[in-house]
Amino acid sequence: MLNQTHEYQSCIQSSERVSWRIDELLPKDTELDFSRRFLSDALTGTEGISCLSTEEKLMLNQIRSNSYAHLFLFLEEYAVALAAQRAGLELHGNPTHMRALLRFTEEELKHQQLFSRYTTAFARGFKVAPALLDNQVEVARAIMTKSNLGVLIFNLHMELMTQQHYVETMRDNARESLDPLFNNMLKHHWLEEAQHTRLDFLEAQKILAQEPESLGAALVEYGELLQALRGTLNAQLQLDLQTFEKAAARPFTDAERKEIFEAQERSYVYGFIGMGMKAPLFLSRLRALSPVAEQRVLELAPEYYCN
Repeated sequence: MLNQTHEYQSCIQSSERVSWRIDELLPKDTELDFSRRFLSDALTGTEGISCLSTEEKLMLNQIRSNSYAHLFLFLEEYAVALAAQRAGLELHGNPTHMRALLRFTEEELKHQQLFSRYTTAFARGFKVAPALLDNQVEVARAIMTKSNLGVLIFNLHMELMTQQHYVETMRDNARESLDPLFNNMLKHHWLEEAQHTRLDFLEAQKILAQEPESLGAALVEYGELLQALRGTLNAQLQLDLQTFEKAAARPFTDAERKEIFEAQERSYVYGFIGMGMKAPLFLSRLRALSPVAEQRVLELAPEYYCN
C-alpha cells in the first residue's frame, strides 16, 4: 500500500487556505444584473446563432448560465455520495485520510447550497420561471452503482473541467466584461475543486494499489457515464429551450428551432464532456495512473470534440 498521509494532510491545509463562506460570495438578498452576459460564450454558444437578436442572445446566455449553476448542484449529488462513501471506508482506519475526505464531502454540500442560492436569485429576477431538472437523487444513485474507481475517474474529469471553464471565462472576460458575480463564483468553486482533484487522484491510486486489474472495467464505466451525462445535458437543453421560448415571447420557425438546438447541443457536449476530456491536467493525471487510461480517453474524445 502507498503511504500518502502527508498528501492528504497537504490537501486539508490547502483547503483551509482557500476556504470561503456562501454569504461572502452570494448574500441571500443578492439581485442579479440582467444587463450583462453571465457566462463565457465558449460555454454557452449563443453569440453565433444567426436567427437571434442581440437581446435574445443575451437572454439565452443568461438561461444557460442558470442551467450551468443548476447542473453543478444536480451533478454534485453523486459527488457528495462518493466522498462520504470513501470517508466511511476510513472509519477506524487512517484519521487524516478520513478528515480530508469528510472535508471534501462538506465542501461539495456547500457548493450545492451556493448554486441553489444562485438559481433562486435568478428565478427571482428573470422574466419567466426557469425549467430545471429535478431528478438528481435518482441520477446520483444510478452513478453510484458503478465502481468507486469508475466514478472517481469520471469525477476527476468533472472537477478538472471546472478549471477549463474558469480559464475560458477569464479569456472571454478579457474581451468583453462579463458579470463579476458569476465570475467570482466560478473562481471560488474551482479553488475548492482543485483540492478535490488531488483527493480523487489519491483515492484512485489507493484502489489501483489494491486492485490493479480493476482499471479496464472502470474505464468502460467512465465511457458509460459520459454517455449518461450526454443524456442529462440533452434533457436540460430541452428545458432551456422551453424557458427561452416563453421568455422571448415570439414564435420561432422550425428552421430557427433547429439552428438554436444544434448550437446549444454542441455547446453543452463540448463544454461538459469534450472540454473536460482534453484538459491537460486530466490527461496527465490519467497518465500517472496508467498510460492505458490516458489512451482510452484519447480514443473516446473525438466523439465529443464537436465545437
